[in-house]
Amino acid sequence: MTAFARFVLFISSYVPLFGVFALLNSFGNGWPTGFCIGLAALGLVVLPTTLLRGRKLAPQPLKADTAQVRDGDALAYIATYIVPFAATTATTARERGALGLFVLLIAVIYVRSELFYINPLLALVGYRLFEVATPAGASVVLLTHRRFLASGTSLMARRLGDYVYWETKR
Repeated sequence: MTAFARFVLFISSYVPLFGVFALLNSFGNGWPTGFCIGLAALGLVVLPTTLLRGRKLAPQPLKADTAQVRDGDALAYIATYIVPFAATTATTARERGALGLFVLLIAVIYVRSELFYINPLLALVGYRLFEVATPAGASVVLLTHRRFLASGTSLMARRLGDYVYWETKR
């Protein structure tokens, strides 16, 4: 996946936050609120588009020797980043700049660390996260609609990053 696609997934993961910023006028009335609404709308539109483009990636076999649910990662993401931001109302230009800079810093870390799989919108549409150990001893993250992943399961998945896979139908 390209850095742009990862950034798109970051934007979509912050749709709830941008919506709250807009409702609270966190960056002020007028264009700042409109910008937050625009980012939220952009995230809602580009997520399905990015997922559709991801279907062009060639699927490959993936065997899960063991699997552990990682759905708590999305909750930790919300609690750590979105909730504190949502409670913030920046009243001065310095506070708004600092808040914007912090969101930008989180974006860079999120994209470079390949944390794009942690996305509340993906959870809302039924995706679950599993940490999967492969027969080669690698530990990867799998995005799937499955509720349970038994040890020894063989499946087809698209590689989204160095250690992130997205299950596909055969």
